[in-house]
Amino acid sequence: MQQNRAFIEQCLDAYFDSPHRDILMSHPAKTEEEDYGVPVEMQDGTVDEEGWVRWRMLPSTVTEDQIRELEQSCELPVPIPPLYRAFLSTRYVLNVYLRYDDFVIGLPNLPSDRPLEDLHGLWSAWKPLISKGYVPFATYEDDAGPVCWDIRNPHGDEDYAVVWFDHEFLVNDESPSREQLEGWAKPLFTSFRDMLIPLASSHHS
Repeated sequence: MQQNRAFIEQCLDAYFDSPHRDILMSHPAKTEEEDYGVPVEMQDGTVDEEGWVRWRMLPSTVTEDQIRELEQSCELPVPIPPLYRAFLSTRYVLNVYLRYDDFVIGLPNLPSDRPLEDLHGLWSAWKPLISKGYVPFATYEDDAGPVCWDIRNPHGDEDYAVVWFDHEFLVNDESPSREQLEGWAKPLFTSFRDMLIPLASSHHS
């Protein structure tokens, strides 16, 4: 787990070490219990007139047990990859949008007050996918659809091929079969780790 956590820290540091750091690390401040703004302990400075505030990453206190509980309550058929567990439990972080050559993937926000809420929403929304062996863990740009592991296509030790689904297909068919889903799944990466490797080694402009 230590190695995975160190890798996640390296990825996040590389991601935010950018000329756009000020934009990446600004977000609306939380005003209501239920909204998704920056919780007070993550705010770094004062809230501006528009209601935006700089935020900072903080060490996470999410535990293995909390992640396992969420997996069980959402009826995941397998545990999520260890590297993703490390992502969920290493730092509180917001606004992680990974840019590739021709698409962007957004990872769930992990605010300090409700770090697993985003992921819980994703798993609740896509239950039919989970039951067919596709576990969502991120979103394709502009919420075009869920980015998932295909657990029937394992890669190495407890990691899986990464695919995405266009939301349009899924909305029109409430309970597609595994065969239909295989036809709609667009392959992206051989694993979650492969998806992060460019991030760990890059300083993007």
